[in-house]
Amino acid sequence: MKSYMEPARFVNGWRLLNLGFLTYYWISGEFAAYDFILLLFLILLTSLRWRFNLPAWSVALDAFVCFLYFPYHAVSYYGLALPIFELAQRGKWLFALLFFIGLFVAPFPSAWLFCYFVLALFVGFFSYAYSLNQQQYKEEADEQRKARYELERVKIDLLAAQQSVAQQAELMERYRMARQLHDHLGHDLTGAALALQAHEYVEEPDEAHKLLQEVKRRLKRSTLNLRETVHNATPIAPIGVENLEYVALYFQQVSISFRKSGDLLRVAAYHWGLLEACLKEALTNIARHSDATKAEVKVEAAGSIIRLLVQDNGTVRQSQQPGSGLRSLKMRARSLGGSLSVSGDNGFLLVCVLPLREEE
Repeated sequence: MKSYMEPARFVNGWRLLNLGFLTYYWISGEFAAYDFILLLFLILLTSLRWRFNLPAWSVALDAFVCFLYFPYHAVSYYGLALPIFELAQRGKWLFALLFFIGLFVAPFPSAWLFCYFVLALFVGFFSYAYSLNQQQYKEEADEQRKARYELERVKIDLLAAQQSVAQQAELMERYRMARQLHDHLGHDLTGAALALQAHEYVEEPDEAHKLLQEVKRRLKRSTLNLRETVHNATPIAPIGVENLEYVALYFQQVSISFRKSGDLLRVAAYHWGLLEACLKEALTNIARHSDATKAEVKVEAAGSIIRLLVQDNGTVRQSQQPGSGLRSLKMRARSLGGSLSVSGDNGFLLVCVLPLREEE
């Protein structure tokens, strides 16, 4: 992460420059012991502000000492630049203007002193504005970070809800099929079995014939109900790995070899949706950016993962950054706890790995 210079560096740098200027001004003039005491006091207060966050009213000490030294040396007038800067740096520039009264009591031309005060006021106000901007930037960064965390949490909640809905739908379908088989097929088969048992004890031919006809009728009806149940449970559109085979089969640009292995029945429906999107995106990129003549698609369920691999035998015509489609798929894969990697070094290669849910 790129680091930015803290406002405290500007503040402390300006303080050092002021102290250096005052020291030079004192040395270049007539030496006096009491002027050294003034400089020592200003250096002490500046060092305390460097180390601690003193309250704004503490600048009154600097100003009071400077006013006391007005009759003795001109360095005390320039010393007022320190409280002017400190007040402006804390956003109290109106109070800093009060110290400009030192211009009217100075016993020498105050043009340079006025410029010096204005510079101290400007630098202090600039430091104050810079601090506010940096604080605002940090708050906005915190808000964005908080929003990203909330978005990730919402994604996790939505994924959990999606998994729960898929499980509930599967359980409801199982319950519907079980109820239908029990209510229709079970009763007919039970009735046919009872009729056959009764046929063994019937001596009259007509009665035995009726029982056999009843058995045939019930078996025929059971067969029709069983076929209807299976037909209704079979999806019309291809799903799961069959859908991936369908997409690969009808891709006309290159010849595709499709292989599958493992227990693919363990793969959830929402996993197949992402794998289908990855396969379509990979085939689209092969058609647009590769000169391949054939491609290989592998779908493997091994252990606790499901892996999709798509690779062609061509070369990528141009090196490009991943587009919005691949970036979106990578985010979806991460939200499911998996990963998506793409390479163009040896032909176009896409590998998507997703974790399988543990069997209950």
